[in-house]
Amino acid sequence: MAEIAIHRLSIAELRAADAVAVTEHYLDRIARLDPRLRAFTHVDADRARVDAAWSAALIDRGEARPLEGVPIGIKANIDVDGWPTTAGVEGRRDAIATSDAAVVRLLRDAGAVIIGQLNMHEAALGATTDNPAFGRTENPHGAGRTPGGSSGGSGAAVAGGLCAAALGTDTLGSIRIPAAYNGVYGLKPTNGLLPDDGLVFLCRRLDSIGPLARSVADLGAVFAALSPGTAAAPMGRVAMLSSVDAHEMEPAVRAACTAAMMALRGLGLVVETVDTPGLDLAGTRLGGFIESAREAAETFAAERRSGDTSKHFDAAMDFGTTAPAATVAAGEAAMAHAAETLHRVLTSHDVVLLPTTPQAAFAHGRTPNTQADFTAIANIAGLPALSLPAGVDAAGLPVAVQLIGRAGSESSLLALAARLDTILAAYRFPADFA
Repeated sequence: MAEIAIHRLSIAELRAADAVAVTEHYLDRIARLDPRLRAFTHVDADRARVDAAWSAALIDRGEARPLEGVPIGIKANIDVDGWPTTAGVEGRRDAIATSDAAVVRLLRDAGAVIIGQLNMHEAALGATTDNPAFGRTENPHGAGRTPGGSSGGSGAAVAGGLCAAALGTDTLGSIRIPAAYNGVYGLKPTNGLLPDDGLVFLCRRLDSIGPLARSVADLGAVFAALSPGTAAAPMGRVAMLSSVDAHEMEPAVRAACTAAMMALRGLGLVVETVDTPGLDLAGTRLGGFIESAREAAETFAAERRSGDTSKHFDAAMDFGTTAPAATVAAGEAAMAHAAETLHRVLTSHDVVLLPTTPQAAFAHGRTPNTQADFTAIANIAGLPALSLPAGVDAAGLPVAVQLIGRAGSESSLLALAARLDTILAAYRFPADFA
């Protein structure tokens, strides 16, 4: 039997491998392949090699920690000691962190090798990762196509086998959208569950830090290092939302959601469509965008005054700060109704099933405004959501579904996703990066 390449090993397998060889393998792949993806903005090879050597010693002594020797990338809006926390903004190139963010400390304490910093959409206010200051990140499943965002570098690096897992952040879908477009797995935890000190916020009320990985098991391993979690509870009732079913989406996305529904029924769960009158998915997403843009205008005011923000980012901030009062009020009302609707549905059902995005990854240069229509509601409601691959479109590009659960139900979502993933079997490593 042919030996499995190191970048195809699971986290459980990496914990038993030669940590030095693992890190060298990933550093070599970054050097060779990242010029095509432009997923990384900073690589700390020296620190990675030191940490890998220490991990190798612990593995040899039989003292491996949960993520021992596992190379993990960090989104550029999360502090890593000695690295610039750019948040994807030109004016923050010299914003050198003086300590690790709490989530990075947790990963290091679990034995992870923090290998590099990952590109993102400017200030996290967008979902294409076509960054004017740090480069356009490509989707490993299709050259010239977006990896999504704002955690696009995280999704592309994980999918392309340039790190074993990554941290991203999610304001209106910024972990789950890249997970969907890149054909990997992404978890947005319950709002406020993970520590967020050391994060450059886009919108403090909506932001969550979370992991992306190449399997449900790997996703769970990283999440377990970040949160003690709770025991998984069985899930028996699944809701689908009538407002989602009526929403425009690509045929492959609708087919994938139908396949997931049938798979869950095959696993013995009750799946039914719940009527959601007045749930305005587009209005909810727009309300969240306006709130985020207005907060960004305050956070990045100094960079804008110095001319170190792009015209696109400036326009997005202006859109939020100049939105008419009636538009702002409508957005707030839509968000409040969406949150109430999700919480109501989850009193009678254990989980909500819906597509992650209405489309597969599209060509750079165009930006459909519907990308976050299915993801924003989880942030608005403060609930955990997990995206997993569910199929491909006619061009072979990944499409995905997501599961939204009650607050604190991450372990249950991971357990259900693992069962569903076994039936869907939709994960594919991108051929050009095998």
